[in-house]
Amino acid sequence: MIRYQGGSLEAFQEIYAQLAPGVRRYLLHLVRGSEIADDLLQETFLQMHRSRAAYNANYAVRPWVFGLARNVFLMNRRAARRWAKLHDSREDSPEFPVLPEADRLGSQDEIRRCMADLPPDQSEALLLHHEWGFSFEEIAGMLGISAAAARSRASRGMADLRLALNNLQRARA
Repeated sequence: MIRYQGGSLEAFQEIYAQLAPGVRRYLLHLVRGSEIADDLLQETFLQMHRSRAAYNANYAVRPWVFGLARNVFLMNRRAARRWAKLHDSREDSPEFPVLPEADRLGSQDEIRRCMADLPPDQSEALLLHHEWGFSFEEIAGMLGISAAAARSRASRGMADLRLALNNLQRARA
């Protein structure tokens, strides 16, 4: 990032190659599988470019970029709500990424369906920690909450996900 701040195009390409796939999956989760995730990804990296001088080298780049992505998503959601009030539109049905370590809990489809039923704050913290590997301190910084609240949201989300998947398995039996 320091090289990018100094004007290195190669440094930007390295950052983009390393972070874009994970940021895209995160945005897909936030927009519930909508096709606008790619637009938000580009806007995220545009915001990174605009804010590169403000980046503090004492902090990791990855959580900073994910925080930018979340802010881009929130700005887009506010704009979409204003537009929806004017035009009364509906979005497509959501799709969710699947937690890799949750495979033993149920099928990919079952996990997606149960994730869709979790409260958004729980599913976001759960995915940030378990899917993308952020620490609770990093999640706290991204979401503007305490590390304890981030841990609690992820823990409640995992507990609710397990319960929902167990209920599905019992219903099939």
